[in-house]
Amino acid sequence: MEDNSAYRELFFEETDDNLAILNQEVLRLEENPEDKQIIDIIFRAAHTLKGMAATMGYETMAKLTHTVENVFELVKSGQLKIESDLISLIFESLDTLTEIVENLRQEDEEKVNISSLVSRLEKVASSEHSLTEENDSTAATSATFDFPELEEADGVAIESAENSGYKLYAIGVRIEETSMMKAARAFLLISKLEQLGDFVQMKPTAEALERGELDEAFTVYYLSKENKETLLEHTEDCSEIEEVSITATSYAEVAASSQSVDLTDGSSAIEEQTAGNEKQTDKKKPVATKQTIRVDLTRLDQFMNLVSELVIHRTRLEDMSEKNNLSDLNESLTQVGRITTELQDLVLQLRMQPFNVVVQRFPRMMRDLCNELGKDIQFVTEGEDTELDRTVISEIGEPLIHLLRNAVDHGIEQPEERMAKGKPATGTIKLSAYPEGNRVIISLTDDGKGLDPRALEASAQKKGISTEGMTDDQLRNLIFHPGFSTAETVTGISGRGVGMDAVREKIMSLNGKIETLSEVDKGTTFRITLPLTLSIIQSLLVKVGQETFAIPQAVIDKVNYFEEKEGISVHQKEVYQYKGETIPLVRVNEVLAIPKKASDNQHIIVVLIGDKYYGLIVDELIHQKEIVIKKLGTELNDLSLYLGATILGDGGISLILDVTSICTTRKVVSYV
Repeated sequence: MEDNSAYRELFFEETDDNLAILNQEVLRLEENPEDKQIIDIIFRAAHTLKGMAATMGYETMAKLTHTVENVFELVKSGQLKIESDLISLIFESLDTLTEIVENLRQEDEEKVNISSLVSRLEKVASSEHSLTEENDSTAATSATFDFPELEEADGVAIESAENSGYKLYAIGVRIEETSMMKAARAFLLISKLEQLGDFVQMKPTAEALERGELDEAFTVYYLSKENKETLLEHTEDCSEIEEVSITATSYAEVAASSQSVDLTDGSSAIEEQTAGNEKQTDKKKPVATKQTIRVDLTRLDQFMNLVSELVIHRTRLEDMSEKNNLSDLNESLTQVGRITTELQDLVLQLRMQPFNVVVQRFPRMMRDLCNELGKDIQFVTEGEDTELDRTVISEIGEPLIHLLRNAVDHGIEQPEERMAKGKPATGTIKLSAYPEGNRVIISLTDDGKGLDPRALEASAQKKGISTEGMTDDQLRNLIFHPGFSTAETVTGISGRGVGMDAVREKIMSLNGKIETLSEVDKGTTFRITLPLTLSIIQSLLVKVGQETFAIPQAVIDKVNYFEEKEGISVHQKEVYQYKGETIPLVRVNEVLAIPKKASDNQHIIVVLIGDKYYGLIVDELIHQKEIVIKKLGTELNDLSLYLGATILGDGGISLILDVTSICTTRKVVSYV
């Protein structure tokens, strides 16, 4: 077998994409069984998978995908009805394909036994649900291909070849509409057929194909001694081919007909020349498409690190120029600053991915869980276009899976129990994401039974966990305690007390946090706050006492001078009048336990967190600055009031304030 190791990574990337498409579209097909567009997407993805597996020499995978494709072909032609059992069998096939791919990724042999699954798929394809070819011949529809004209000299050559045992075939090939290299796909198929015969005429011509002039279909008259089945087998490995139709004909039949051949039943079809001309006129010219390449994520990380270092050194140069009054450097530093900013924006855009990358695998999982537990749940998603850093996207999937599984198992009640409580039988789980300044909020809400503090307290006491003096909110947060679970029985879904503590740890490792809001018999909401990016942000440098801190600029709404008389005491708390309403006042030095600096230059920084305003009191403003976020390290994980640290222009280090934590905590720490 040819060494295909150079193409392995590309194969795995494209296979992952196509398996994701199949899982997503098969789920849609179950809900919309009559949608032909969904069926076409599924068929194309399955056909591409089969072609890639065969090209790489992965026989087990190629055999299974070929059998699955046969089932999809029957669905596409209307010979097989979409039923729940069929969808479950297809999902089982996709899971097996995923297992095969993972084995191949680990460079193991294809050890998965597919014989039973293939047998079940073949049984479905030949069962009573599938109509016979004779009964369905009138229902089948196939496009009419436009064939080239044969000249008199071609006729002489064809008749001579036919006398020598050759057969004349009319071959029509339709390339997938989404293919970015239609002409290249055509050439690959042509090169395979050249091994078994000779071409007489081709439309478009070979010269036109070389120039990339191909819309969707091309046709050829072809001479070969092989039978139709052998020719079809030779074309199966070509990817992004939507349809290949091969019809045995003869020069006499071609000469007696028009140049359009209907390949539905292998016979010639005569159409008016005017209709053929209209078809030619209606053809669209190839549309120019964007060219893309796949880049290893480690290279993007390296790119990001280099740009971050560039920002740090640019800041230091600006600082030295200002201190030493080096005006000759101003113009050059301005240009360096512009280029650095553009580089920074570019690398951030390259790393951003939509939340949908995570969400797309959840509907399939939810379907399987609902079937397993006998629950009826509507899964709703919002904000799928919200973008996050690639690193956050790749890490947040597993915690969300834990939360969703717990919501299905523990949160949503059985239909009978819901109806007894006056709720609709169908439960609802909603997953949403939206940006908030320089952070993204992910919210997971269910309308289930909620977290009962009393039940949590009783479960904690059984496990020897002290709950003395705990508030209801603190009791609810016990679900994040290692080994804690309220499940009465252990199932394959949950109940072992493993998961929720891992969820919190993973989110904290991403500089994020998770909050729990719940009401008995009303439902539960998990609110996850994550950084939009883990790299470079615009900030405002401020003084609190003798210390310098950075505040992310994205959450700042307004900055004003502050006088003590503007702080109003209400119920032992301070508020501030802003835009006709009172907003909470937060003295940052008290929250951070820093002695107050005697200053007449205090400022209030009004920040917007969610839909609420807060006023932060700081001792002094320094200036705005673009900063690089550096993690504090695992040793300082307990410092929840800080996003990280940054290196300033003079080489000093400044902590970056987590404004959300400061505003929502507002814990006053006494100091001497």
